[in-house]
Amino acid sequence: MPDSKGKHLTKENREVIESGIRSKDPARRIAKRIDVSASTVTREVKANRTVREKAGRRGANLAVRCARYSECQASGTACAKCSTRLTTCKHCKTRSCIGTCPDFERKMCPTTERWPYVCPEGCPKRAGCGYPKCSYGAADADASYANRLSQARKGVCVSDDELAAMRAIVRPLVKQGQSFGAIWAAHGDEMPVCVRTAYSYHEGGLLDLTDVDLPSRCRRKTRKKPRRREAERIDRTGRTYEDFKALPLEDQARVVQGDSVCGYATNRQDILSMHIVARGFQIYLLKAHGDAESTVACLDAIEMACGSREAFERWCPVFLVDRGVEFDDWEGMERSCLEPGRRRCRVFYCDPMESNQKSEAERNHQQLRRLLPKGRSDFDKLSCIDVAVCCSHVNSYPLPAHGGKCGFELLGSLLEQDALDTLGFERVARDEVVLKPYLMKHAVKQ
Repeated sequence: MPDSKGKHLTKENREVIESGIRSKDPARRIAKRIDVSASTVTREVKANRTVREKAGRRGANLAVRCARYSECQASGTACAKCSTRLTTCKHCKTRSCIGTCPDFERKMCPTTERWPYVCPEGCPKRAGCGYPKCSYGAADADASYANRLSQARKGVCVSDDELAAMRAIVRPLVKQGQSFGAIWAAHGDEMPVCVRTAYSYHEGGLLDLTDVDLPSRCRRKTRKKPRRREAERIDRTGRTYEDFKALPLEDQARVVQGDSVCGYATNRQDILSMHIVARGFQIYLLKAHGDAESTVACLDAIEMACGSREAFERWCPVFLVDRGVEFDDWEGMERSCLEPGRRRCRVFYCDPMESNQKSEAERNHQQLRRLLPKGRSDFDKLSCIDVAVCCSHVNSYPLPAHGGKCGFELLGSLLEQDALDTLGFERVARDEVVLKPYLMKHAVKQ
């Protein structure tokens, strides 16, 4: 029986109906077995039975298959390009009218118009019968039902005015580099459909956008063969990823993941990325490429902007980085510049070739890469102000995973406003957020 009253029949229900038809049981008896009304069974068979048309002989007049054949006197109306009006459509020898006639109604066998609505087994007239052959099979009936259900849910369920209003909001923001998820997080109350339906409308070409306009999707690259293990450049005893996992959970939750984002291979500058995982906030600073002293200088600049060692430690107590040469000076990164001899944070290193251990930072690089695409960005043309502008736009971008809040909202009071001002980070209005290369057109090959 259906899961509950008023629900659709299942394939198991249809198998019971098929078995009952073969046993020549009445509809009422079959309905009792699956706990539905008799009319439900009869409607099911009529709606989902298989109707197979008999192939016509060459030159045969198929118009006799129409139920209105005897009284029809139409002439020149069945076909769009009729060659003659000197005869009725049903007697036309040029083409068969039944394929295009809007009034065509197939003549059915009287036997298949009453229960069980299928051709009886062993019918003596079957060999010479010109009527469609009707049968009922559970598998075919269930497939027919599923197809009809799918077709009923296709199409557009909004008016032209609603679609135009949605397009007016979506198109400019997408051109600025925002995704559908971010747009719906900020303007969901103004949209007539959900974000998933919007993607369906986009695939149907209703939003006047192309796939190039949407943010690029992550693509899985061919896995490289692991390189031979080299001798350790520095001693990381007590600072491995296993040591990080041994920390209390509250310390692990406050981790800041660090990485470097590079431009051309010949560039002398790159960007230090620090991602506050619990707050979804990212800090970008310009530094010398592959230089450990420059990394320490960036952390010193942030500590001085915070104003004290305690303020720095409040937002970055644990710093998790990869094993790049720019992070080799763990002593300098841990040492406070305002209070010599005191430690401002603890540094830990991921395992070799395991970038997934700081996956949040790697994943959030995608937003920066929408401003500075890989292979097209000259980092030597960037200034500290340019990097601060990038950081401001990225952290003003609404994050669907955080309920539509941006990094500035999630950060709260973890970093003081004076520190943000000193670093040049400024919140941008949602509809003015740009994540497209033209924001840094002087440094990006267009």
